[in-house]
Amino acid sequence: MRRRAFTLIELLVVIAIISALLAVLLPSLSSARRSGRSAKCLANLKNMGTALQAYFYTSDDMFPLSQAHGGGQPGWAWLDTLEPYTESKLQYQCPDDESPRLAAPDPNVRRATSYGINIYTGPLQNGWFAGNPLGIAPFGYRSQTRLGAKSASIVFAAEIAERDAAGNPIIPDHFHADEWRTNPGQGSGAEDPIFSLEMYRHLRKSNYLYADGHAESQRFQRTFLVSEDGQRLEINQYDPGFPHSDVGWYQ
Repeated sequence: MRRRAFTLIELLVVIAIISALLAVLLPSLSSARRSGRSAKCLANLKNMGTALQAYFYTSDDMFPLSQAHGGGQPGWAWLDTLEPYTESKLQYQCPDDESPRLAAPDPNVRRATSYGINIYTGPLQNGWFAGNPLGIAPFGYRSQTRLGAKSASIVFAAEIAERDAAGNPIIPDHFHADEWRTNPGQGSGAEDPIFSLEMYRHLRKSNYLYADGHAESQRFQRTFLVSEDGQRLEINQYDPGFPHSDVGWYQ
């Protein structure tokens, strides 16, 4: 018996059905891939947290140094200090980090890692921020012990932005939360956190490593938030001294 061929109308109907299915499935597949990369990034930070906890035992609870604190040479990152403290190799890069400097052969311009240390967990340096009411430097939270119970709610490391306000690739292995003054996209230069962190990289969220060694996926606004009128800082999980009194940051 001779088989009946598809008519043109039937073929068009099949094509329309396939197109409709693809329109439904492709966004889901794309979202699934992005979720997978976010999960891998979060796993990277969890491994760093495990290494950080092991490091505390041998360093009197001191945090590892970043490039900002004289921790190493160009091309070096704070993660190099933690590498010996874990059985699984630390992954320095987020799967979604597309910075052009990740593979730069020159260590002076190389982006060593996607993950940067919060500057507030650096060592105390006299003379920094001399305009503070009592001349107390905002840094100095260099040990987990000094943070106490706050260590579970203070961000130690996060995903640093790929480019700064001028469009230049970001190379350092730390970020300056001390300079933030606005919500993301509402300021200019260093005062706007959007030029410090990749806060919307993973389905409008980002991944954070806390000072006690645990890692979470969070919306940035749950870690840092300025009031709508721009006059009041309501949430700050980066500065262990928050909220500050009127007479001094650490009173």
